[in-house]
Amino acid sequence: MAQTEDHALQRGREAFERHAWATAFEELHTCDADGLLSAEDLERLGEAARWSRHFEQVLDALERAAAAYESGGDRRSAARVAAKLTIEYHARQSDALAAGWFARARRLLEGEPRCGERGLVLLCMAQGMFIAGDERGALRASQEMVELGRELEDRDIEALGRLVMGHARLLGGEVTEGTALIDEAMASALGGGLELWTTGQIFCSTIFACRNRGDWGRAGEWSVASLRWCERHSLSGFAGLCRFHRAEVMRLRGDLRRAERDAREAADELLGAAPRWAAWALHELGEIRRRLGDLKGAVEAFRRSAELGFDPEPGLALLRLGEGKTNAALRAISSALTDASGPVREGRWLMLPAAVEIAIAAGDAELARAAAQELEDLAESLNTAAVRAAALVAGGRVALSESRMEDAVRDLRQGAHIWLGIGVPYEAAQARELLAGAYRDVGDPDAAELALAAARASFERMGADHDVRRIAALLSGPVAQIVVRTFMFTDIVGSARLVETLGDEQWEALLAWHDRTLRACFQRRGGEEIKHEGDGFFVAFAEPDKALDCARLIQRSLSDHRRDHGFAPGVRIGIHATEATDRGGDYSGRGVHATARIAAAAGAGEIIASRAVIEAAGPGFRAFDERSLELRGLEAPVAVATIDWSTV
Repeated sequence: MAQTEDHALQRGREAFERHAWATAFEELHTCDADGLLSAEDLERLGEAARWSRHFEQVLDALERAAAAYESGGDRRSAARVAAKLTIEYHARQSDALAAGWFARARRLLEGEPRCGERGLVLLCMAQGMFIAGDERGALRASQEMVELGRELEDRDIEALGRLVMGHARLLGGEVTEGTALIDEAMASALGGGLELWTTGQIFCSTIFACRNRGDWGRAGEWSVASLRWCERHSLSGFAGLCRFHRAEVMRLRGDLRRAERDAREAADELLGAAPRWAAWALHELGEIRRRLGDLKGAVEAFRRSAELGFDPEPGLALLRLGEGKTNAALRAISSALTDASGPVREGRWLMLPAAVEIAIAAGDAELARAAAQELEDLAESLNTAAVRAAALVAGGRVALSESRMEDAVRDLRQGAHIWLGIGVPYEAAQARELLAGAYRDVGDPDAAELALAAARASFERMGADHDVRRIAALLSGPVAQIVVRTFMFTDIVGSARLVETLGDEQWEALLAWHDRTLRACFQRRGGEEIKHEGDGFFVAFAEPDKALDCARLIQRSLSDHRRDHGFAPGVRIGIHATEATDRGGDYSGRGVHATARIAAAAGAGEIIASRAVIEAAGPGFRAFDERSLELRGLEAPVAVATIDWSTV
């Protein structure tokens, strides 16, 4: 019997050495039931359990290995396993237990000479500091790792040190230096001779760095190579991370169905091995489903990602924007932009395009311009085509919102060209859709139709049905015609502060009352509501006097409510009579943008109207404070005046 057990133990050890993880686990697990495993064998059992997907067995085996090493007087080996448990518990989101094992690892090394186990403790420190956004602390700890690795001729510790040091440099804005350090770590991994766990860490972290720099070409190459490496060595866990990164690349390349499958499989695998990283895969799954038009599935994926501790932005904010929940989207993206954690900051460029889009929709011009400028700065420092394309499209969006149509056409056309050149069709199609709007506004309907048709064809190839339907509606809509209308823009002044003061529930109640009140005024004076975004309205009137009368009615209604009930929001109103392109009740053109800029110049409780409106409206409206406004995107200033609404 003893001889049979010895044979089983030997078979388990041999299987472990040749990376036959399932056999190693089966043999060692059988021997463990008979109490035959030494501390070394328990450590092997924990490793084999991880790589063979017996994730529930990993922690128990490693914890018993640490205890066995310590009771046998081998403090360094006990510290090594304690450091491994620190990493395991962190990946499983058990931060208190991770901290406990980290403290134990440090205690076990007190009084011990400099050793490789000290390098693993430094790795835990450096990674923790990077995640917390402390690039200086991460840099110090990783530099010590590199020095220790050289001193001990420990290639694993030296390579891991360079890896974390590279990320710390990237976080500090030293792109060239950080990239070189990560490339050097990758060269060590490709050269062989490193432990499997070290090589896997380097593969995943290198792909992550490529992603965060917008170097999707290299990210794609490394994700394929790393997945093959995982399959060659029969590794689970790392394979899930590699598959998650491949899903990102497939999404960017427009292969949405394959990307969805990869992201789903990655999430399923990582939920057992590393729930913290499964949250990233679930967020990616939500992004893919949002593009596919599976909004219910996207919400579910984002919800599960959030439950696992991941902030599901910018995907969820963009989804809310698509649902018309502009204020909720703005709050979500604004909060996400304050995230100071290392992984989010390193890949910050991925958040900024959504911030620009949402801020423009919400009327927050300051945030839109700031986010677009930051993205442009990152395009200069990161120097990759993807970030440059994203910056151009963001700049084009801002130019559109500010009526700088020639700038918008230039930036959007160039951005779409770059996206197409690097094989990113979805973002290219989005840019072409925006470009079509810019073409319409500069009076080139043929170019607009061509851009829309190209966007629709691209969305169709990807299976982005929601986008296809939207573009098809634009292409099959009414024929555009030039008309003259009087336009009105309204919005609440200081809405962001009001949300903070009132809280979400009371703000939503106030907003509902505001919307009812203004819509009643529009109806009484013959206004046609064109758009309602956030707390603002875009309304068209056939006659200028009706528009001015409606504006006075709005301000009086708010003033009466303020007098009778103690509070009403301050609303600003801008009015302009102008030509515009009418496409079935959807108006566009320079005049529309000019009206929006006039409204932006007004203060709370103020009505500003252009001279064209005042002259066309006839007597009965008292105007004062006549002046000329220099409006962004318009060459000539616009003559305006403030309308007195306090008297009839």
